[in-house]
Amino acid sequence: MSSRPFTFIVPAVLAIVVAIGIAPSRVEGQARPASAGIPDLTGLWDGAGGTSDIVQTMKVRGQEVPFTPHGAERYKNVDYSKNPNGLCLPPGPSRALTGPSPFFIVQHGQALGILFENHNIYRIIYLDGRPHPEDIAEYSTFMGHSIGKWEGDTLVVDTIGLNDRTWLDSNGMEHSEKLRLTERFQKVSPDLIKYTVTYDDPVFFTKPWTLTIDIKKVTNTRLIEYVCLDNEKDRENLVPTTR
Repeated sequence: MSSRPFTFIVPAVLAIVVAIGIAPSRVEGQARPASAGIPDLTGLWDGAGGTSDIVQTMKVRGQEVPFTPHGAERYKNVDYSKNPNGLCLPPGPSRALTGPSPFFIVQHGQALGILFENHNIYRIIYLDGRPHPEDIAEYSTFMGHSIGKWEGDTLVVDTIGLNDRTWLDSNGMEHSEKLRLTERFQKVSPDLIKYTVTYDDPVFFTKPWTLTIDIKKVTNTRLIEYVCLDNEKDRENLVPTTR
């Protein structure tokens, strides 16, 4: 594909940031501008080092996903026809980053926005010092609620309030609404982010466990519009399919 400017993307994300009520004076002293030595993550990225099968990836690395008996049973008996992506549902924050689709990050002093090609959805990570909403458990969502802070050159993000309707990968790894994600974005070079995510879900896993992948900058291309309901060819073929 030919290269195109991304000027249409940045205003879109900034408009979202303004619309959800982030203003420079919202929480005094919490935002840290790029001039403070914080890496700028803005740009088009892809989880090129990602995985569609987390269990197999962990095995290759000599590790096991610590399933509870319930989690292991659910994983063993997954029905692939119920793949949320195949049903045009949002992928959730983990799968959106570790999967093969690109995404555009726009960094702002008070928030970081991520525009995903996957299902044309977005994610906001608040950086203004706010806590999670007290009633977050009453309003679980596909993408959850994310707050972040900088620890040196690494952005650390805490996400809760996730519903249980997404998979963590493309191979049927489910989770409960108790899932908590702790993500670390470390920009190790201009073109590479080390992404580390810890999954903590006492319903599906006996202990928190961690996956690390490389996220690479993408050039000479752009985000493509993804309208699942307008172009999903396989929905009529989705029949119960076990592992």
